[in-house]
Amino acid sequence: MKYLLDASALLPLVTGHGKQLLVEASQERLVTTELALYEACNGLWKLAALLDTLSLKDAVDTATILRDLVERDAIQALDFANMDLPDTLTKAYEEQLTFYDASYISAAGSSQSILVTEDEKLLKVARKFVEAITYGDFENKKNLRARESKTSTSDRSNQAETIPRNLTSASPTTKQQF
Repeated sequence: MKYLLDASALLPLVTGHGKQLLVEASQERLVTTELALYEACNGLWKLAALLDTLSLKDAVDTATILRDLVERDAIQALDFANMDLPDTLTKAYEEQLTFYDASYISAAGSSQSILVTEDEKLLKVARKFVEAITYGDFENKKNLRARESKTSTSDRSNQAETIPRNLTSASPTTKQQF
């Protein structure tokens, strides 16, 4: 399955999984918009500078991991130039969404992806046009597939684990949830 992550889903995914995503993302097809990358980094700035729930070092480390994920195609960033601007603006106008939010719906549709968001209004509207789930639902599906994969792997004799245990997560510690 292919999943399009908006910023509200991208930020907790990267902060929660860190470098481990380089391995995990190979099991999922993850996409996002260029805008979501900026929005996620703005969220890191807000957590560090305004809310003081994340150190600057952790914010920088997380932004670097996010960039590395995109550079290594673990997360594919969809190009703004390929977006159907008339459709996106029409959706924004008719559904009373921001252009930003409508762009996630359009991008999910054009990339044939399931939209993952924690934004309740976006989730409700998106379901009129594309399949959409919460980040919590995405994590539950991902964990279920991982358990199924481990079960089938353990059934095979002496095969290597699908996720190496020596990789460490660079996820920052925060004082509050997103």
